[in-house]
Amino acid sequence: MESALVKKIVSGDIQAFEMLFNDYYKRLAYFAFKYLEDKDSAEDVVQELFSKLWLNRHQLSIETSLNAYLYGAVRNACLNQLQHQKIKENYVAAASGSSAVYEALLPDQIDANNLSLLIQSCIIDLPPERQKIFLMSREHDLKYKEIADQLGISVKTVEAQMGKALRFLRERLKEYLVVWTIILLKSIIYL
Repeated sequence: MESALVKKIVSGDIQAFEMLFNDYYKRLAYFAFKYLEDKDSAEDVVQELFSKLWLNRHQLSIETSLNAYLYGAVRNACLNQLQHQKIKENYVAAASGSSAVYEALLPDQIDANNLSLLIQSCIIDLPPERQKIFLMSREHDLKYKEIADQLGISVKTVEAQMGKALRFLRERLKEYLVVWTIILLKSIIYL
């Protein structure tokens, strides 16, 4: 039953998607509320999940049950949101002059796991081809010319896609000045 529903959604069946939405929305919103303790934020998380699910339906691959997939996705989104909130609160406190909190935001003292999760969640939201180009540049340390050669595209296309990726990340990470500075400095090295 679940696999048939997923296949319908992947093929673009809006009625199947609506059925999934109607079956899970309230339960997932309640589940998210347990983490976030805010009704609007919980609903936003669930709405964003369903939005991404529909927009990326062609790439949908569920290894577990649909139920486990949806609840896991909501849990991860809630944990990411809570982490973002914590970082934002620390940043605001630092900006208001608390030197102890400011020192906690220095690049060599940022919790590597939290920083990594934050960046990874943003990278995952990039369109697939842009994400591939970005990761080739950042994880494999390839120059734009090397990426263009491997993908059979022009260097200008790589530059344009990297520019869009960096703008997207800058917008998503604007509250995290330290994080953005690290990304920006790395991008200058590879130009």
